[in-house]
Amino acid sequence: MPNDPDPLVFDMGTSALMRGDLILARRLGQLLPEGAALDAQGRPTRDPVEALAGSILPFGGHKGSGLALMVQALGLLGGAALPRAKVQDFAFLFVVFEPGLLVPAAELKQQLTELLSRVRSTPTQPGVDTIRIPSERAFRERERRRREGIRLPRAIYERLMAL
Repeated sequence: MPNDPDPLVFDMGTSALMRGDLILARRLGQLLPEGAALDAQGRPTRDPVEALAGSILPFGGHKGSGLALMVQALGLLGGAALPRAKVQDFAFLFVVFEPGLLVPAAELKQQLTELLSRVRSTPTQPGVDTIRIPSERAFRERERRRREGIRLPRAIYERLMAL
């Protein structure tokens, strides 16, 4: 959604973790969070190697599972195929709207600014310093990395150099 200084972007997967997070945890020798994955026998695991042989759980219980199924079905439009097809089982599908066709752009930006301001001003729970809006952290991180560069753990750097 158009917004200043950066657009509002919501980029999410419907699993508790992304597959790339499992691969990174495996390479760094880290455990996964509780309740994020199952091993090949369907038992809960925090071991990324066991999770890669098993499955990643959806976020949000049965509602998250239903949403995950619908997103996977939409992924078929983006070229994902079921594993039995012996091709990739993931895809990227972008659904983009020209907001000006529905609402004048200036009005949308003003209303979105107001909406995000209301969300940010919501009282927080104990231990929560600030309310984060989807994409804010990513845009801040992008700017920081443009200024400072990208730091990688030694194991990831060595793996990239080996490639």
